[in-house]
Amino acid sequence: MERRARSESSLRRTQGRKKSSPRILIVCEGEKTERNYFNAIRRERRLSGARVQILPSDYGTDPLSVVNYALDKFLAEGRAFDEVYAVFDRDDHHTYNNALDRASALNNSYKNEAGVRVPFAAVPSVPNFELWLLLHFKSVLAPIHRTEVYAELKKPAFYPTYAKNSATVYDDTKGNIGTATQRATHLRESFNPADGSDPYTDIDLVANKLLSIPVPWG
Repeated sequence: MERRARSESSLRRTQGRKKSSPRILIVCEGEKTERNYFNAIRRERRLSGARVQILPSDYGTDPLSVVNYALDKFLAEGRAFDEVYAVFDRDDHHTYNNALDRASALNNSYKNEAGVRVPFAAVPSVPNFELWLLLHFKSVLAPIHRTEVYAELKKPAFYPTYAKNSATVYDDTKGNIGTATQRATHLRESFNPADGSDPYTDIDLVANKLLSIPVPWG
């Protein structure tokens, strides 16, 4: 009886952990770079692809298309997600501010199949995703063009081997993720992403969300 009681207790703990693990949909502007980054975290944390889906936008790479695809994917999958993220860059996109407004309007506007309202968040980077990587190596407090971000990032003292679409970006930089998070938080406290010119990124929020999910048993 004691062994059975322990087994039942263990099962309840396992079931509770599985229940608490959120189902997350992440739609990215980029075909590979951002997806590779988040997928590397997903694999490290042993999060199943069924619970954490990381997809490119099938509607195109402009920010509003990314947001619209994230919504349509959420609906097409039977609303079987607890959180939705639309990841895109400022770059020179004309629909950038429209995408921010659209995501804000969608936030908590839909319920999932369990009847719970779903957070729907835009995850912008100004000027681009690579700013997040650069923050692993230095602070950036003034407007910077994407070409400057690449040039700075690839300096010998920082990340000279960086290449877009690399599958090792997360592994190459994760040792400094705490520092990068502090710098991204400072930018969030200092600037408004809607301005579109000051350096800004919310990539840390999604990365740390995935890193905070308990590793499954087994």
